[in-house]
Amino acid sequence: MPEAAKVVELPESPEKKRRKILIIVAASIVILSLAAVLILSFSPVIAAKKIEVTGTKLVNAKTLTESLEPLKGVPLPRISESKVQELIGEQPAIDEIVVKAQMPNTLVVEVLEAVPVAILIEGKKEYLVSETGKKLRTVGKKDKDKLPKIKASDATADPEQFKLLTGILSTVDANVLKEVSTATLSQAGFAELALPKKRTLIWGDAEKSALKNEVATIFLKELEKKGEGKTTIDVTNPENPVVY
Repeated sequence: MPEAAKVVELPESPEKKRRKILIIVAASIVILSLAAVLILSFSPVIAAKKIEVTGTKLVNAKTLTESLEPLKGVPLPRISESKVQELIGEQPAIDEIVVKAQMPNTLVVEVLEAVPVAILIEGKKEYLVSETGKKLRTVGKKDKDKLPKIKASDATADPEQFKLLTGILSTVDANVLKEVSTATLSQAGFAELALPKKRTLIWGDAEKSALKNEVATIFLKELEKKGEGKTTIDVTNPENPVVY
């Protein structure tokens, strides 16, 4: 019988060897990363020791900070927005919160508030209301922003009608809005705004608001220059405004 052939083991190709090394390195990085995440997630080194609340004007920052006290001592990576929201509770004036970790031990909670567009008067109570008609909070002594007042009526009792009015007010430029003393909604769904010196600004609906703001501003400046009193400015159709 012929002598059995000898099997010669060939050396591993450089390419195959390189792939193995890359796989080992990649696996090591993943394992180390996971280990680091687990360590940091439970490490007291980066636990929240300070809590800062920013962006508040309508809500009390000190009260919010106190409500977040239970988060002190919790590692920053484990603090979620949902947990912060749960501790803050229902706050009509807050639209959104953004939670940020400021290493090594500070939790920053940025508050994004709703913008008040009017003051709703219900009996002896006054409320700041948003463009959606939501009551944000009662008016305080320190509130100095000039906003149009809306007296409680059948229109304000109807959520859709009230939302229509506040939505229209949200399209009025701040410089014009601060001149408005009261706002009402006509049966046609048009906003009518009372101005100083017995002037009236008929705004109409929320359409073409940019042009309406330009036209209204021009007419109001002209009226001031001339010193005219009782006047009605109708910008319902801003391309053809009417003054009488």
